[in-house]
Amino acid sequence: MNFISIIIEGYLIVAVTIVFILLRDLKRLKNVSKNNNHYRFKHFYPFYGPGKVWAVSVIIILMIGIIVGIDSRFFEINHITIKNTEIQTISIQQPIKIAWLTDLQLGNHKKDAWLKKIINKLDNIKPDLILLGGDLIDNEGSYENESQYFEPLKKITNKYPIYYIMGNHEYGVGSASRGHPEWQTGDRSKDLMKKMDEIGIPLLLNQLECLNINNQSLCIFGVDDFWAKPIVFDDLKKWDQITPLIFITHNPDAVQFWPSNTNLPIITLAGHTHGGQVWLPIVKRPLLTAEVDLGFKYYRGLNYWNNIPIYTSTGLGESGGPVRFCALPEISVIELIPAN
Repeated sequence: MNFISIIIEGYLIVAVTIVFILLRDLKRLKNVSKNNNHYRFKHFYPFYGPGKVWAVSVIIILMIGIIVGIDSRFFEINHITIKNTEIQTISIQQPIKIAWLTDLQLGNHKKDAWLKKIINKLDNIKPDLILLGGDLIDNEGSYENESQYFEPLKKITNKYPIYYIMGNHEYGVGSASRGHPEWQTGDRSKDLMKKMDEIGIPLLLNQLECLNINNQSLCIFGVDDFWAKPIVFDDLKKWDQITPLIFITHNPDAVQFWPSNTNLPIITLAGHTHGGQVWLPIVKRPLLTAEVDLGFKYYRGLNYWNNIPIYTSTGLGESGGPVRFCALPEISVIELIPAN
């Protein structure tokens, strides 16, 4: 149990206890007859009389907190939603269904059982292609080899073409530790590469991959995480700039580096933000920033940057602690549809 879990669960215990006491006292006071000594009740029950309004207000506030706490700590983190997005393009003649999975962060909070749950969802979706968008392991101070939790992927490598890219967590780099190597949790990227090689899932490390799906040519260009390693576009020069191309990056900010002398991808797929993880719907911003230069608009869903469609997934795992609010874990299903 980490610090955030202790805070939330501690709050829930204290809040429920206070609400119980206040409700008990209010119920008792309601049953007080006219012959009772009111002074005695004021003495033992400070919320008697005029204080009753305060008691009810405290109960309402605490109950809201309890509902939010239970939802964010226990419900949202365990509920996978399927987000379907259609992209119409004249670049393709056959529909292609892509499952975009980011930020699984297997390790401290979620392990292989969570991945099995995801795989069951994928078998129902039946995608033509699966892309894994980095931060696949948690790497937040654990000494275990978290890559071991990807063993269940062996069951689907023969069903679907699967590719993956690196995120900042694979390298042990976080928002606070950028530029501070002494704060970083260590490079675990080689552990992940070894496991994925064993499973048979290729890594796109500043690499272009072109394949045929549903009798349709499609190229994918996947880049390294620029918080840890430089993005190199040399391999992109192999692209004929005619075949439809998908740009996959862990951090949505990488779209800003797209070469100006190169045709645009039909879509950019990103993650990293967790959709804010704890999203404040009234002010439309996260409680804590993921340090994305593009701004909060690009934290989730489909948006456009310089005419490039960019889809940012809310991810499937958590960073910092097992908590989410208004940011359900998602499997993003991107359907490329021929434009009429």
